[in-house]
Amino acid sequence: MKRVASVLLILGLALTACAEGSGLSERESGALLGSGLGAGLGAIVGHQTGHAGAGTAIGAATGALAGGLAGEGMRRTKESAKEEIRQEMMQQQYQQGYAPQYAAAPQYATPQVARTAAPQQEVHTKYNPRTGLTFPEQYQFDPATGEELKYIR
Repeated sequence: MKRVASVLLILGLALTACAEGSGLSERESGALLGSGLGAGLGAIVGHQTGHAGAGTAIGAATGALAGGLAGEGMRRTKESAKEEIRQEMMQQQYQQGYAPQYAAAPQYATPQVARTAAPQQEVHTKYNPRTGLTFPEQYQFDPATGEELKYIR
């Protein structure tokens, strides 16, 4: 019986490892891992009490539920972090006077010639693929929708 429990545990872990690259969500991966581990532990406990089959079934169901809940919690945490980063980037991008900070150019790189700057026309080099609206180079996100902008080709 210990061999059966060991095989079930190893099989559950192997299936979970294969599931990571298959496009399963965090919830599904967690449920798969939890059911494998729960089935293995349930088989061991069930064997000790004389009901290995019932222990395996109960352990698999309980493990799948716990793993699914843990996976969903991980997914929500990841989405929340992405949203916070996006909001912070948009806030920095659109606040008054924001400009990317670059290192000062060495003095020898630019000749000291007095030039009169002609007013430049604003060139739109980015666009929102969904709406088709164009934006200047410094914009990274569409202010109205928050979608990431792409370069015009």
